[in-house]
Amino acid sequence: MADGSGLEALEPWIENYLRKLKPGERSKVARKIGIMLRRANSERILANTQPDGSAMEPRKTKKGKRSRKGPMFPKAGRLRNMRVRAAADGVTVDFVRLVAGTAAVHHWGLVDKVDARVPNSIKVRYPARRLLGFSAADREAIMDEVLKWVGD
Repeated sequence: MADGSGLEALEPWIENYLRKLKPGERSKVARKIGIMLRRANSERILANTQPDGSAMEPRKTKKGKRSRKGPMFPKAGRLRNMRVRAAADGVTVDFVRLVAGTAAVHHWGLVDKVDARVPNSIKVRYPARRLLGFSAADREAIMDEVLKWVGD
């Protein structure tokens, strides 16, 4: 789900601080940041909110039907369905294979079948609903975590 915005997109000077740490320490910082981002993104997904704070576009419903309440992506919002991979040179938060396909379709606004179990199911372009990303609060928390490790 990466869209080219990694830690280097946060602040140019953060890289200089991270270079002061040993590779093992950088991996620990990356892991801690990844876990923090996984939790924040999970909470946003379950609240139907995009990383920028805007609400996700609601589902389309047929006339006369009740609209469904609750999280739009309950499985994608579970922590166990989000994976953190940390290394000395960065961290990645993405989805496990079980939900990765559905998450990609909705994150990027792609075309997909309405029901994959039906062979001739109609295809629909889904609206882009950003599932993973950084919020301003996430950026601040990452900065604080890096400065906490460098300050020790």
